[in-house]
Amino acid sequence: LENNEFTVYLQPKVDINSEIPVGCEALVRWISPEKGFIAPGDFIPLFEKNGFVTEVDFFVLEQVCRMLRRRMDEGLPVFPVNVNQSRLHVNDRMYLSMLQDMLNKYNIPMNMVVFEITESAFIEDSKTMVGLINKMKALGFSFSMDDFGSGYSSLSSLNVMHFDTIKLDKSLIDYIGDRNGEKLLLHITQLLQSFGMTITAEGVETSDQVEFLKNLHCDDIQGYYFSKPLPVNEFEDFVRKHTGL
Repeated sequence: LENNEFTVYLQPKVDINSEIPVGCEALVRWISPEKGFIAPGDFIPLFEKNGFVTEVDFFVLEQVCRMLRRRMDEGLPVFPVNVNQSRLHVNDRMYLSMLQDMLNKYNIPMNMVVFEITESAFIEDSKTMVGLINKMKALGFSFSMDDFGSGYSSLSSLNVMHFDTIKLDKSLIDYIGDRNGEKLLLHITQLLQSFGMTITAEGVETSDQVEFLKNLHCDDIQGYYFSKPLPVNEFEDFVRKHTGL
């Protein structure tokens, strides 16, 4: 972190019908002078164990705020950016004020940053997590449940967690092409829509998946079919190419 070896990549989210960018997810990347590109799967689990992930989270958040502030100052279009947050923040009494301070520092509207929390984060201490999210939502923050359907008690959490967006895990998207799997995906999306939640499908890689998700009336798509995670300058090129702005 001190040597500026971490950087932020952005993976576009596109509207499922127009295929125009409507947002993105910020993802941390480690580029080491000695070892080159280090995959997130090789360091994020370690940072979760030793607690350093909380510092990485705030590094990513600040980079996102800087980018949004620059684009707003230049009169360029801005989209909500999803930022991952570790469950370790839940026990930090200063967490909420630190978030507010960061967004106020760059004068970023609260709804321009969407906080992503994995569904597994609610298993350990759901009561505390619900309390924190309710306080943050009262301040204007938006939330997305990441990895929905990856194997935890997703349905029970929907009854107590008031999310703005649910991100369908790639494992569900991979069911497309399997008859029973498609039935499951159909009923899951209908349930989420009955709660009034926006649905993002992540890990989308094929045109058949795109067409099936269109028929389910999902809202937006994220995945290699449209774009891999990109450095900020390449993401901005992607936006210009697909919006003309």
